[in-house]
Amino acid sequence: MKAAFIDKFGAPEGIRFDEFPTPVVGDSDVLVSVAAVTVNPIDTYIRAGAFDAAVPLPFIIGRDMTGVVEAVGRHVTSFRRGDRVWANNQGYHGRQGTFAEFCCVQEELLYRLPPEADLRDSVAVVHSGLTALLGLRLRAAINPGETIFINGGDGNVGSAVLQFAKAAGARAIVTSAHHEKAAWSRELGADLVINYRKDDVVRTVLDFCPGGVDVYWDASATPDATRALEMTARRARLVFMAGLKHRTTLPVGAFYSKNLTLYGFTATDATTEELSVCADEINRALQARTLRPRIAARLPLSSAAEAHHLIENTTQFGKIVLLPDPGEIAA
Repeated sequence: MKAAFIDKFGAPEGIRFDEFPTPVVGDSDVLVSVAAVTVNPIDTYIRAGAFDAAVPLPFIIGRDMTGVVEAVGRHVTSFRRGDRVWANNQGYHGRQGTFAEFCCVQEELLYRLPPEADLRDSVAVVHSGLTALLGLRLRAAINPGETIFINGGDGNVGSAVLQFAKAAGARAIVTSAHHEKAAWSRELGADLVINYRKDDVVRTVLDFCPGGVDVYWDASATPDATRALEMTARRARLVFMAGLKHRTTLPVGAFYSKNLTLYGFTATDATTEELSVCADEINRALQARTLRPRIAARLPLSSAAEAHHLIENTTQFGKIVLLPDPGEIAA
């Protein structure tokens, strides 16, 4: 089979697109014919060696995919040939990634794709949806009637947080300095969009929500704990889930006197049970069409190095989706 893989950690130029052995299907494995994959920032960290994910070398890059079941192991009971499926948890903990014509997935880490969901475009939301739910449901526990502030709410993860927060009955405030992205946030249900380049963000938030926000979610690469504490309510929950090398100062007195909680997490550290809980909710959202993908570009799988370069060096409005069958791009 053809696959995009690396022989050593390094720059995007080190990604090869060449023949790679088709995986052997174990007793509890499912072999999937890959329909689409996408690139996440964490994928670039793993490829560069900046994030320890215990991967084999040579290593097929990528963690997300949608596809169709090709074959199943003899102990597999949940899937059969022809089923439409997805995964958002490959490419770490010793598992090969998804950027290949075929991907072998453990049965418990594979999920059925609802018939209402597009086979290829849905790949653009399965990782951001997982990240959003790990923070909203399993950490911050958003409740109906609460208010969430999403710094970076017009990005891929931020947009997923916005959609799940609105589905949970919360009010949502997001930041955006880009006209088209701001319009997208409003279309997804944002109650307030703040231009962080022109507006006083703290003042605008407190004018809209005088008691402070109940959940402060920072999806930017430069979280600011001091500013966060200025706009949070008592007993608020804070989520920092980006900024791999960033540092911020936590005002400890304000933090404990307001009885706040700060969460940090990665999807890579999620348990199988947590992944399954989030997968069920992602599927409900895909079925109801309340989790909408935004595609910035569609490229052939052979352009994996280009896709990684774009993610690292340009700003994309939406996800880059790569297709093993280049003919599907025009279709």
